Parts: sequence; C-alpha cells; structure tokens
Amino acid sequence: MTANLIDRLGHAAADLAAARRRPPGATYRLQMHVGYTIQDALKATEYLHALGITHAYTSSLLAAKPGSTHGYDVCNHAILNPEIGTEDDLSGWTAALRERGMGLILDTVPNHMSVGCANAWWTDVLENGPSSPYSQYFDIAWYDHPRVQLGGKVLLPILGDTYGQVLESGQLKPVFAAGAFHIRYCETNLPIDPRTYGSILTPALESAKAEFGSESADVLELQSIITAVRHLPPRDESDSARRAEGRVEACVIKRRLADLAGRAPGVVAHVLREVDRLAGDANALDFLLEAQAYRPSFWRVASDEINYRRFFDVNDLAALSTESEEVFRAIHQKIFAWLGAGTVDGLRIDHPDGLFDPKQYLDRLQQYFLLACARHILETNPKEYDGLTWDTAEGPLRERLTATDSSQTGSNGQVSRPPLYVVVEKILGRNERLADDWRCDGTTGYEFINAVNGLFVDAKKEAALTAVYQRLTALDDAFDEIVYRCKFLILQSSLSSELHVLAHHLDRLAQAERWSRDYTLNGLRHALREVIACFPVYRSYIAGAASTVDRTYVLRAIRRARGRNPLLGRRVFEFIRDTLLQKDPPSGPAPEAYREAQRRFAGKFEQTTAPVMAKGLEDTSFYQFNRLVSLNEVGGDPGRFGYTPADVHAMFRDRAARFPAGLSPLATHDTKRGEDVRARINVLSEMPDEWGRRAEIWSEQNRKHRIEVEEGVTAPDANEEYFLYQTLVGAWPFVMQGDDDRATFISRIREYMNKVLHEAKVHSSWINPDADYDAAVGEFISRILDPEKSAAFLEDFREFQQTVARLGVWNSLAQTLIRCTAPGAPDTYQGTELWDLNLVDPDNRRPVDYAARASLLKGLDERAASDLPGLVGDLVARPDDGRGKLFVTSRALRYRRDHAEVFAGGYEPVTATGKKADHLFAYLRTSSSETVLVVAPRLVAGLLGEETSAPLGERVWADTALQLPDQLIGREWRNVLTATTIRAEGAALRMAEILQYFPVAVLVPV
Repeated sequence: MTANLIDRLGHAAADLAAARRRPPGATYRLQMHVGYTIQDALKATEYLHALGITHAYTSSLLAAKPGSTHGYDVCNHAILNPEIGTEDDLSGWTAALRERGMGLILDTVPNHMSVGCANAWWTDVLENGPSSPYSQYFDIAWYDHPRVQLGGKVLLPILGDTYGQVLESGQLKPVFAAGAFHIRYCETNLPIDPRTYGSILTPALESAKAEFGSESADVLELQSIITAVRHLPPRDESDSARRAEGRVEACVIKRRLADLAGRAPGVVAHVLREVDRLAGDANALDFLLEAQAYRPSFWRVASDEINYRRFFDVNDLAALSTESEEVFRAIHQKIFAWLGAGTVDGLRIDHPDGLFDPKQYLDRLQQYFLLACARHILETNPKEYDGLTWDTAEGPLRERLTATDSSQTGSNGQVSRPPLYVVVEKILGRNERLADDWRCDGTTGYEFINAVNGLFVDAKKEAALTAVYQRLTALDDAFDEIVYRCKFLILQSSLSSELHVLAHHLDRLAQAERWSRDYTLNGLRHALREVIACFPVYRSYIAGAASTVDRTYVLRAIRRARGRNPLLGRRVFEFIRDTLLQKDPPSGPAPEAYREAQRRFAGKFEQTTAPVMAKGLEDTSFYQFNRLVSLNEVGGDPGRFGYTPADVHAMFRDRAARFPAGLSPLATHDTKRGEDVRARINVLSEMPDEWGRRAEIWSEQNRKHRIEVEEGVTAPDANEEYFLYQTLVGAWPFVMQGDDDRATFISRIREYMNKVLHEAKVHSSWINPDADYDAAVGEFISRILDPEKSAAFLEDFREFQQTVARLGVWNSLAQTLIRCTAPGAPDTYQGTELWDLNLVDPDNRRPVDYAARASLLKGLDERAASDLPGLVGDLVARPDDGRGKLFVTSRALRYRRDHAEVFAGGYEPVTATGKKADHLFAYLRTSSSETVLVVAPRLVAGLLGEETSAPLGERVWADTALQLPDQLIGREWRNVLTATTIRAEGAALRMAEILQYFPVAVLVPV
C-alpha cells in the first residue's frame, strides 16, 4: 500500500513540475541588497510588466554578509537575507508577479560562502577542527598540505601584519562572554576550543580557592567544569558517537560557565583577571593559539600557503564541497522550499566550473526539485495520501528518481528539457560547446554577448587597427602569448597555494608507483604549472572517464607545455596526461584505490584550471591587451577580431535547436563595460586610420600631464593611455552639464582606472599596490579632463567623440533589437533599457531610478497612441535621453510576450543583396502560424559616413534588398516599431523603404 502511495506521489510531483515549467520569455536582472529590497522590487513590478518582462531575475536572496551589495557572500543558506526583507515581503512580491503572469528566477551560489561574517558552520570548524560535523562542508586540505605544521588546522590569512607583530602589539585580545572564550581581532571573533579552556580556568581556580576556599559551592562548580573540559574527546577522535557526545558536553560546559558568571561574579572575576593576564603575556597567548584548530596569519601568506579552496583568490569566500550530497542538501534547503512552494520558477547557477562535478550537481538539482514538489504536495494534501509522512516517503522517492535516466538527449538526438528551468554561468572558450548531457536550459549568455558584439566589429580592418595599436604602444605580443604569461603569473602569485596543494596530490600518486617514484615534487609542480598555463579552456569535465572533447583539451595542453619546456623531459608530462585521463600505470591495471586517487586529482585539477583561467584571462590579460577593448569581455576572445553574419547566424541556429531558453544579455553585473560603451568603441574598428591619428595627437597634447614616478618611468604608460582614450570615447555622457557632472565623471574614471591598473598587474596590483603610480595616473586623468589645463585636447576629443557617439546609437539600437528577438530569453540588466554607459563593477551597480524610467515609458506610450510618426522622428533626431532604446526594448519585448510561440520557434537567416549588403543582419523567426522578420544595420560608419542624424533611405541603401523565401514572396509587411507598411517587390524587400524612418525594424506579414 505504501509503495503505491509513493508511486502516486511521484507521478503527482512530476505532473506538478511539468505544470509549473514556464521558461522565461524575457528576464530583468535585479541586484538585491540593503539599498534595494524586496519592497523596492515590488514597487518596480508594474513597470517591468509594462516593459514586456515575463520574469524578474534576482541576485541571491539568502542571508549574506551584512552590507553586501551583491549577495554572493552567503553566510546562512537556511534563511532569507533579513536586510532585503521578510518571507511575507517575498510572498507579497511573488503574488504581485503572479497577478501579472510573471515569475521569478533566482541566482544560486553553490560553490562558496562567506567566512568573514557570522557563519555558524565556519565558526564550528574553527572551534573543533576536523572533528566538526562541518569540517567536510568546506574544501579544506586538513592533512594534504605541504606545510606539515598545518596538519589538522585551517590557515586564517586575516591579519594586517605578520603574526608576531600583531601578537606582540596586543591586537589579538582574549575575551570571555556568554560562557565562551574568544580571541578578538578587529571585528573578527575567533572561537577558543573548549578542550583548551583549562589553560585559562585552572589558574583562575587556584586564585579563587585562595579567596573563597576550596569548599565554596561556586569554586567546586568551577573545578567540576575544568574536570569536564579534561574529559572532552580530542579533535582527532575517530569514534563518531564519542565526537557527538563531546559536542553536547562542550555546549553544557559553556552553559555552566554562563550560569556561573550570572550567579558568582566574585569567582568569575578571577577568570576575567586571568583573561587580562593572558592579554598581556604574548608567550602564553601564543601557546593558547597554537593549541587551536586554526593558525592566524598575515593576509599575504594566503597566496602561498592557504589550505582551503576559495572563490578565485578571495580569502573571505571559502569553497564548499558541494559534491557531497549532505552538503548539497544543506546549502539548498531554503531554495528547494521556495521551489516546492512555487515561489521561485527557476535558477541561475553561479560559477558551475568551481564545482567538482557540474553534471552531477545539475542532475541532483533536477532530482531534488521533483522531491521538493512531492514534499509540497504531501504537506499541503496529507489526507490524499492516507497519513504518509515525508520521513517515510523521501527515501523511496529518491531511489525511484535516481533509477530514472538522467540523459538530456533523446533517441532522436534532440535536447529534451529538464523539469526545472536552470541556466548556468558557464563561460565557453574558443569553439567550445555546452555539453548536451548537462540538465539545464543553457547558459547565462556570455557567448551571446560576444557574438552579437563581434557583429559590429569590422574584421576587414583588423590589420590596420593592429598596426595603430603597435605603433602607439610599441607592443606586438600575440594575445595567446599574453594569456599564457598572465596565467603563469597567477600560478606564481595569488593562486600559488592551490598549485602547491595540487602538486602535493600528484606527488603522492607518483610515489605509489615505481615507474613514477623518481619524479620530484618540484619537478611535478613545475610541469603542472606549465600544463595549467597552457590549458585551452576554463576546465575539462572528467568524471570517471574522459570524453573525446576532454581528451582533446588535455592532449593539447600537454603538447603545448612540453613544447615550452623541453628540458623538463617527456615522461613527467606523460605521467600528468595519464593521470588526468585515468590510464593504467606501466606496471599493469590500476587498483581501485589508485584509480580513485586519479579521479580525485583530475577533479582538483579542473577546480584549479578554472580560476587560473578566470584570473589570468579576464582579470589580467583583458587589461593588458588593449587593441580594441570592446572585445575584452567576459567569455570573449580579444584575439578574434569580430564575427561575420554567417558566424552569428550559425550560432543562433544552434541556440534555437539546443538551448532556446538560454539567456540573451548584452550586459550583466560582471561585464567589463556597459553594452553601449562597447557599441561606441566598436565604431573605432571601422575607422582605424582616423582613430590612430586622433589618439596620437591626444598623446602628444597630454604629454605635459604625465608624471615621472621614478627615473625613466612616467605614468600612465602608453598602453594604459591608449586604454584610457578608448574608455573616454565609450563612456563619455551624452550630456555633461556643469562642474558637478564633470567632477562625478572624473571621479568615476579615476576609480575605474585604479581598478584597471591593479587588474593589469604591470605597474601596480591588489596584492602589491604602488600608491605613487596609482596616484600619478589619477592625477593625469584629472589634468586632461580639466578644461583650464587641457582645452585643446578636450575640444578635439569632443568633436571626434560626438561623431562616434552618434554612430554608436545605431549600433546600440541594432544590438538591442537582436537581443530582444534572437533565440534565447532576452535578459535586461537593471537600468540598461536606457543608455548603458557604465563601466565594470562597482560602477555598473549604482542605483537605478525606476520612477523616471516608468515615467519615460508612459510618455512614449501616450505619444505613440496619438502621434507615432512624430514620436519616431523625435526619437531619431534626439537620441540623447535614451528614449529610443527604451522604445525598441519595450515594443519588441511586448510583441515577443504576445507572440511567444514564434519566438520559441525556428530561426532562418535572410540574405541581403546590393551595394550595402554587408551592412545588414536580418533573420526570420518562424512558427507553424507566424513569421517575424528582424532587420538591423551593422558597420554603420562605413554605411553612413557623416550623415548620422536620421535614416536616409535611397541615399544610404541604394539598391540593397532582402531576399525572401518563396512562401513570403509578394507579401505586404507591417513594421511593429513604426506601424508603417511596405510591399515586397517579388522576392525582394527594399532596404530604402524598410529603414526609411527608423534605424531598425521588426516586420510581420499583413
């Protein structure tokens, strides 16, 4: 009977999941924090609906580090972040979304959590070390670290100076409060292991006896507490029951001490005096700290010796062992409660490449989503299941789901959709594809950003722009070589500890076999560093067996590393290759223990290559190779100079077939510069000669403002100055009124360039900042943007920049329309429905005025209803306020929402003919009953020349036309944006008519 009930519950859960599955038609990203709460989001909901959005899409809602502006520093996975609202607030907001037919997509952070706040798991780990029930929640090398003194300890790189200096200066202060002892350092409280309380309590007991006598009840209680301390099991206790008893007893000890403090202040005064004495005795305090399960250290030590995996090189963000099912359940408990109740409709998975096995993780997500649906059904309809409880149902249901084939690819080769809508923040490398067997709906869209961006870069002018860059900077290194050097630098600096730990793992494997025993730890570390620096993508995904693709990546990295280091010898690289690919050693078939060690090493290797690529590529190379900085985007390849229309069509076709609900952004909270900044900078690719001439003039005009920071070194250098001029061209406001606007802009650029300098790691860095150099670059910026000091430069710059900005408007409108109509779910980053002239975070996380946007949208709608031709003309003539972008976004997204079937359907490129055919990008979205034709111009500098103020009909397009498929020949078409109609001349639609009034078009057959 129970089996039948469980089977019925499983079917009901599957039906509920299927009924709830509603992939977004268009998302809107909201960054939630104390300055933008759920109540604020509620107020913006009506505007988002009016814009055409189907799903709000938020950063993490879980409890984060107090004051967090991004939410990726989760402290408690069990509760909603109290800084952004209450459960009632969330329920009210989701109800408002539902009333409008909208949903909620939630950002999920499974790879790491903050340990720089009130994190109960981490505190327990610090107090109890390996015996903590949470010791395996974090990816800590308890006994696998080259530094043997760290065995059983966590290195805490939290000190602002060396340990000895901090200790001797009295900055580490012992504290007794609420029955427990701590060490306070600045705002950080480090717990003292109750096993070591005796070193404080025993001297206090002796002095208390002298004052109150050994028979005093309170003195006897203190003595009894000390006895209990002595009987606590050691931190390396192997018996789990004994460890559990010890935890209970430790809590009892703290409670007894708290009770004693409340009723016997005289006795406890001796404890407090001992605490004060300890504070003044560096040797005694050092002895106590040495007995703890952690070692406080200077923050600079982290790069070489930290023994817990982090999110990249952020010490405050400790990586989680999410591959453990226990950990998986613990960090998703609140998320699955929301999913089960229908509060949340889908998930965005942050940094899946940090996970040991992303495929396993995604499989579990889908399985546990069905379990969450089943639990919700059981708890809301208990009578229907004859008293069946979740405790009895969960296990059998999990077994039932585990036995189900998790493949996402059906027998017909088509990708089937999983029950829960999930997108992954996966950055795809050159020619890399998202795996078909990942149970998700696609990526968050970095590959989309870069393909669309590349469409507006003139590939034919690559050689000319490269020559300009080399002439003005005297740099000629290929981009791939710069990436290699930067990854190598990261492995020598901020992530060297991760390399040491990985080499230590490999060394143990080498020592297990006679064929590899003579490889030295140093030689293995050197070879590993080369292989990682040469790895062609962020990571492979070797789980038990390497796929053909993974094997190709490994072999390519090994080959390149060997080529760069012939003196290391062939065999050591072959050993690394065979270990990663889990081959048998030369001595014969590997025993299971050896094979498991290989698998573990391969996983750890993959968790290292990903952050090394991210830090070396995105956070270093992208600030050193500055040929055209609009290409230096997350997921991008600055070595690839643009995409052809055929490239983008192929990608969109693949997307429509494989992942039609993947996100399609142009900006995210992580992009390096705003979408419209890139749109402007792309214009420079079309005019390399003029751009080079202007940049050379500006450099000469501003020579007097450069500052000598040391003999022979002036700031900024030529490469930084070239980067700065591109940034100014891209980010210069449409309108800058008065000194306040200028001061704000200068401040933004100074802060941005300070980050650029530190990321580039040439003259300054985050780890070793050069304050004099940083200040000199900041002063240079202030001088060249001061009208009194740089009048000639500013006059010439503004004249050129205004031309670029006018052309950039066309690029912006074109890429906006493509985002809103291409395969995938168009994703709008907060505020970017108007001009996005932001730079990298934190610049792109400034407050957004939704009331102003709602007012502009209302005004557009009212004007469109009464005088659409006049509105269209006004938008073209006056692009400064961004209403044209808001107009395209809202009308395209609304049409998409109202005609969802056609935008979930097919994709077909449309061929252009005529003199300006290369300046067009057009495609059809099709379903069984509808057709939409999207038309966007590209490479507009070569198209328009100086005439950028309005669409120009015949003067621009001449004989250029779109060639329609047979079934659409001779049809009349209506432009959704302008309401104008045109008729095809046979199979051709003339561009002079399509774009006569507005730069872009969405056409539907009448």
